[in-house]
Amino acid sequence: MEESCVHIIVSGLQNLGVYYGWAMVIGLNDESKVYPMVMSVGWNPFYKNEKKSAEVHIIHKFDRDFYGHEIRIAVCGYIREEKNYPNLKDLIDDINVDIEVAKKSLARQNYGNVKMDTFFNI
Repeated sequence: MEESCVHIIVSGLQNLGVYYGWAMVIGLNDESKVYPMVMSVGWNPFYKNEKKSAEVHIIHKFDRDFYGHEIRIAVCGYIREEKNYPNLKDLIDDINVDIEVAKKSLARQNYGNVKMDTFFNI
């Protein structure tokens, strides 16, 4: 994600860490739908980032890459702070837990309403 976009996202959040919400990739024709997402915002200590980053993981199997496409995201909630891991397996295990937390949280009616917001109308 471009550095200017990361700055906008970070400035709107209270904490660095892992968030959940909804995301849509613009311009993928039939796949331009709104999907659950988790997003890591911060320094990503496992990879020793030198700049803050925002990494969105859309919870959907796309049939193609969408690098260069615009995405829209709506953050609904906070899962946890970012942390370092002793190995990649532990990082992946926590990502999988984050995904399950996001799915369960977004199944609530109030969060489902966010998915239907006009923000996602294109």
